[in-house]
Amino acid sequence: MIALFFATPIECEIIFDRLKNKSTFVLKKVSFIKGKIQKHEILLCISGIGKINASIASILAFEHFPINKAIISGIAGAYPSSGLDIGDIAVAEKEIEADQGLLISCESSENSFLFMDYQEIPLYIPDSLQNCKKGTFLTVSACTGNLKRANFLEKKFSAICENMEGAAIAKVAQLYNVSVTEIRSVSNMVTDRTEFLITKEVKNAAEIVQKFILENPLLFE
Repeated sequence: MIALFFATPIECEIIFDRLKNKSTFVLKKVSFIKGKIQKHEILLCISGIGKINASIASILAFEHFPINKAIISGIAGAYPSSGLDIGDIAVAEKEIEADQGLLISCESSENSFLFMDYQEIPLYIPDSLQNCKKGTFLTVSACTGNLKRANFLEKKFSAICENMEGAAIAKVAQLYNVSVTEIRSVSNMVTDRTEFLITKEVKNAAEIVQKFILENPLLFE
């Protein structure tokens, strides 16, 4: 069985519609949908936003279902020098939890943040994704809305984008010896901003990555 992890229902609407023979389970208020894509058994997990929700959902998934492969997907914010643009596909070489420590300021300097120990979690990239834009993904608790902070994180970790769930799911999967691939589409550039993304921006980016996954059947092999 292949687990597909998305944070919100809006990020996986197309894949939900494509599933055949659907059955829904709710465990500890987390929604799981079993079904098939072609001949492959799929578990669609809607984790909720953030590291805590992602950790809970992934533990429940690996404890209660026979998962042998996992794909993390959804949207991401791209760092200024990543070479990515809105709508682009990015694939994670590794995940890092990037905001565990003491925030001193939002300046782009080494002493703006004191890091606790952080772990780099390697992810699996199948041959079918080798030509995609690849790099380090950062998992954060709060989306970065400050350009100086974005420049600092990008430089510190040589990162290409950020999200709010990836490292949590990848770490749990590692404990269960399940290989994980993370594929996201860019919904926004990480820069100065004062508002959340609107539904249209999330939906547009999410549609791109869902179609990409469905058009690459080797991901399910």
